[in-house]
Amino acid sequence: MVFFDDMLPDESLEKFLDREVRPDTDFLSDCNQIIDTVVRLIHRHPKYSVNQVIKGGSLGKGTAIRGHSDVDLLVVLNNFKNIKHLKENMENVLYDFRDYLKSAVEREGNNIEIRIMGQTPFTLQFDLRCSDDSPWFDVDLLPIVDVWSTWLLGFAGGVQSTYSKMELKPHLRKYYAKSLAKLQIEFVKPMPPKVKDLICLLKYWKYTEQVELTSYCIELLVIHMWRENGEPNNFTMKQLMTKVVALLVTFGESTIAFSDHYTPSDYIQELGRNRPYVLDPSNPYHDVASDPHMSTDCSCIESKGKLLERKLDGLPELSEESGCVVS
Repeated sequence: MVFFDDMLPDESLEKFLDREVRPDTDFLSDCNQIIDTVVRLIHRHPKYSVNQVIKGGSLGKGTAIRGHSDVDLLVVLNNFKNIKHLKENMENVLYDFRDYLKSAVEREGNNIEIRIMGQTPFTLQFDLRCSDDSPWFDVDLLPIVDVWSTWLLGFAGGVQSTYSKMELKPHLRKYYAKSLAKLQIEFVKPMPPKVKDLICLLKYWKYTEQVELTSYCIELLVIHMWRENGEPNNFTMKQLMTKVVALLVTFGESTIAFSDHYTPSDYIQELGRNRPYVLDPSNPYHDVASDPHMSTDCSCIESKGKLLERKLDGLPELSEESGCVVS
């Protein structure tokens, strides 16, 4: 049984990852240069005081796969004193960045091309590339305010204070969530390379098999299982993938949460969470398992997980010690 359609006979997951899944190094280098140029332009916006630009998305977190690369640019603005103030001005902010970036990239972008793709209530969406024969990649620009620092507006508490505000102001939670995306990036980005490799393999599976899981959900499932198994340094892709796939097979029973920034039980009880749930470690009000971009029918995810589980049984595994394929 072939594990992935493009996999060679007796090829290990490690070798397949290197040959087919990881983005080309030249492409990554070009992307990073383009992003750095655009970040410099963002800092020079004549109308806004930019505190920092945080790079997220698959490129920013190090979980990009070939043909599916994107970056989120979280633009922390000093001009707005709180989320409500930003919300009231968001439409104008997005229009201003759209017009500015289009002209600035064309004028000073060192052969970078930009095409504006659209706009949501929270983001400006555009594509970038560096030459006519290079691929485009997706960029989302998100204007945000600092909702995590302990010194914010003179109040102590940092992100805990933010969660309290979200409880009192449910109509602003989506705006708070965009600013909390910084914590999502900080959660995934420091993961060991092998954990990210497994994330990339499962994202490849998601795209090729059209599995209705978000990339962020896959990231959280892998990190959860890696932590549950003692955060090992040495493991093969098959070893940890087998454990993650076991979660997919019973996805409808998932009860996954992280205590990095809040006490999950407080919000599970308060919000009446029912299985399945995968709580966002940065945002207790965001259940990744009920994301609108995911299927509400867990049986479809579970059935594809079972097929993946059967394929794993006969898959060769690369020995960490010998570098050889073992049965």
